[in-house]
Amino acid sequence: MMRVPYVPSLLTVAILVSPAAMAGYTFEEGDLSGEVNLTAGGASISTRNVNFGAGRVDTRSGENTGKRADWQEVYVKPAVSFNYALNPDFDWLAKGSVVAASTFGDGDAGGFTRSSDGRVSVEEAYAGFRAGNWRFTAGRQDYMIGTGFIVMDGNLDFHNDGAFWLGPRTAFRDSAVLAWSRDALAVQAFSLRTDDHLGDYRMNGVNVDYTVPEVATFGAMAMKLDSEERSSNLAIPREGMEVYNLRALNAKLPGIDDLTLNAEYAIQGGEGSGVEYDAKAWYAKAEYAFSDLPLQPVLGYRYAYFSGDETLGDNKREAWDSLSKGFIDWGTWLIGDVVGNYLLNNSNQTVHTWSLKTHVHPTVTVGAMHYQFSLDEKNLFGAPVSDRRFADESVIYLDWTPTPRLYTSFSYNWVQPKAAAKQLLADKDFSAVEMYFTYRY
Repeated sequence: MMRVPYVPSLLTVAILVSPAAMAGYTFEEGDLSGEVNLTAGGASISTRNVNFGAGRVDTRSGENTGKRADWQEVYVKPAVSFNYALNPDFDWLAKGSVVAASTFGDGDAGGFTRSSDGRVSVEEAYAGFRAGNWRFTAGRQDYMIGTGFIVMDGNLDFHNDGAFWLGPRTAFRDSAVLAWSRDALAVQAFSLRTDDHLGDYRMNGVNVDYTVPEVATFGAMAMKLDSEERSSNLAIPREGMEVYNLRALNAKLPGIDDLTLNAEYAIQGGEGSGVEYDAKAWYAKAEYAFSDLPLQPVLGYRYAYFSGDETLGDNKREAWDSLSKGFIDWGTWLIGDVVGNYLLNNSNQTVHTWSLKTHVHPTVTVGAMHYQFSLDEKNLFGAPVSDRRFADESVIYLDWTPTPRLYTSFSYNWVQPKAAAKQLLADKDFSAVEMYFTYRY
């Protein structure tokens, strides 16, 4: 899921630079101004040896539908935003959008959607104001912290939502964000509610970002979770969980302009409803751009750690909960398009990621990535295993942007099972051919 290239909303604390938002049809009448946008996307995915040959399992019926899954997804998302300026220091704000999405063919390889799954639903619907350096919005809205490591996507696009792989729905419902920013400092207090498939829980917290020019953007976040609907939160309890996060993004070292460093550390603690939380996750990433070489290739390496639960079945949860992580680029934070979508979910795993990409033309990027997955603790899907090595995933991809509004991509992914996957699933290479486009007006 989350293959749609991320575009920051007005509420986004965007630290990594993503494809810039495209202006649509703008209008102005006196003190009222606004913009009408349309986003559309489509994808065709073909997978072989699903679950390493164990087969695709429909999550609703439990039926094994075979080792192959070929499907297509489409969506359209019209949006309109308004700004009414009472004076230079005060504006009323509002935005609304609708998503219509559908899945065709066999349904996705994870069994989360079937052919003909899809519906039309309200996505964003919020109102608020800007008063000087303050901004307040309430309703259904997008919100992201840092690179989406913990907080970004409020909707899983499961079942009748359709388009699980494209993941066009991201807004948090019943949310409120109070933001203040001035120069290098930005602060937000937030209250966000996720959809039912994520567990229907609320995140209440505070986030701070401080940018030191030519050094780094430093950030910190603290929040507490409350379960809105206990029945949908039984499988993964979150009531009373506290989450703390520190990060340094886009860091530069003096005299090494081509090197970019990123790192985050987070813990989950607290207790509630008889459950105690004690989990952690962190990563460190380095990218080096060879600016003096032809085509200026960028070489990267990242190590990511997500804790696992040593003792299953007790009242202490030590496995990292990925919560509402998002997608902004290859491997962030969907780690491996096959493993990340259908097998592991940023919990009980360690991952080495190597990446190489280059612009062979101003509109064409080619790249390759290799992931090595291991388990933190020797259990998988609640079952014990005798080895920590899970799988290796490799991908080669081509991104083509013929116009600033049209983004297209083609990739081939293949995953080799290792001892843990072979023990509980099967031993064949799990592969996927993926083609998709996104158009924004």
